[in-house]
Amino acid sequence: MSPISLALLSAALWGATDLVTTYVGRQIGSLRVVVIAVSTSLVLAGGVAIARGALTQEYDPVIVGATLLMGVGAGVSYIAVFTAFRLGPLSVVSPTISAYGALSAFLAALFLNEILTTAHILGVVAVGGGITLLGLRTTGSGRERRASLASPGVAFALIGLLFFAVITVLLTIPIKEYGWSTAITLSRIGNFATVWVILAVVRSKRKALPRWVRTDLLGEGHALTRRGLLLAGIVGIGDTIAFFVFAAALEEGPTWAVSLLSSLGPIIVVFGGYIGYQERLRRPQILGIALILLGIVLATLPA
Repeated sequence: MSPISLALLSAALWGATDLVTTYVGRQIGSLRVVVIAVSTSLVLAGGVAIARGALTQEYDPVIVGATLLMGVGAGVSYIAVFTAFRLGPLSVVSPTISAYGALSAFLAALFLNEILTTAHILGVVAVGGGITLLGLRTTGSGRERRASLASPGVAFALIGLLFFAVITVLLTIPIKEYGWSTAITLSRIGNFATVWVILAVVRSKRKALPRWVRTDLLGEGHALTRRGLLLAGIVGIGDTIAFFVFAAALEEGPTWAVSLLSSLGPIIVVFGGYIGYQERLRRPQILGIALILLGIVLATLPA
């Protein structure tokens, strides 16, 4: 498959995974989900990397250390993102998070010396604008009508956006050096250590924490059922496969285009919110979807 096709496939996989994440996060707590998902992911990613020869490679300690640090940042980002999905609404937080694709495209052009044509730049702007419109919601009526991105999960979504944009660009280095499976495994080791440490700290301080932390992150009052464990494990598997596909696209394709197209999962999430959570599609969201489709066409034109 071409890098463009792989990037779009990763977007579809992430979109579907985000829907499962939202459901199970609201059942057992977002921190529980991320710990189970990341642990499952490390097992899967490590197994694939070993099968592809990771144990026989020679490693640069600087690149390995930097990749582990990226994993630490990604671990924090995962907790923020999963909490954003739990708090919702989906039609706001998912597009907010996925605006990282447009930011990553500009970062790649600035720091990786990737060349964007005028059409490509217009495509990046269109996708970024479309994702923003997907997340808009309006309040009031008449002269009091206001549009905003305000929602309980937006603060967490913005943290995820910033971390993902930077990590996406930096992850290109170990991917091109060691291959996608090894790079993802190194990052997952950092994820694993980070989320377990955060879980331990939060649990040890739980009595002093605000009620929303105990309920939304730790899932206090919600039993950790077999169904919850299974679904959280599926989230980890789905996210890992999506990351594998995304990293394989980065090996051959330009970082800006792969990052941009892989961030289109909100289209699936917005429709999932519409169907599963009765979140209505509004005019800005319909316009946003149209802009995203236009942006895809422009961004995939030959240089």
